[in-house]
Amino acid sequence: MNIRAPAVWLAITVGVASHGVQAATTGTLTFVGQINAGTCNLAAGDENRTITLPTIKVSDFDTAASTGAFDFEISADCESDINTVIFLFSGTPSTGNAQLFSNTGTSGGTALQLIHRGSPAYAIPANGTVDQRSRSIATAGNKAVMPLTAAYHKTGEPLTHGSLASAVTVSITYN
Repeated sequence: MNIRAPAVWLAITVGVASHGVQAATTGTLTFVGQINAGTCNLAAGDENRTITLPTIKVSDFDTAASTGAFDFEISADCESDINTVIFLFSGTPSTGNAQLFSNTGTSGGTALQLIHRGSPAYAIPANGTVDQRSRSIATAGNKAVMPLTAAYHKTGEPLTHGSLASAVTVSITYN
């Protein structure tokens, strides 16, 4: 009988050991996510802004087609992966000169001229192709800054005193 006892113990030990080890199931973990490109927006002060041109006289046009030039800048704040901002300008062309932005003020014979002060300087036409009305500006320090000049300009119609009022829309795209 003693010979059988080790065999019984061996059978019980193998049975207990095999009972503790079961076949494991496997699974797959799937991970998903999204990496978006950065964004860029017009600077807070440039979203809706009034640019006040200097007061001029009708006689200032005696020797020049444009006068009362005023330099200013518009800018876009961008995230670090944005390299270029494209500023696109649009507005109603002047009836006297479709390259100028219309004057809805009380002065006759005047309209707004908008110039990009880049190198070289370039007049932005109210009535032009998208390429003519847009400018690409490289970002630096997460900002794209576009230097501009606005001026009163003769349209070819008779000049009269009064106010100049003109609306120009600027939109941006970026990459």
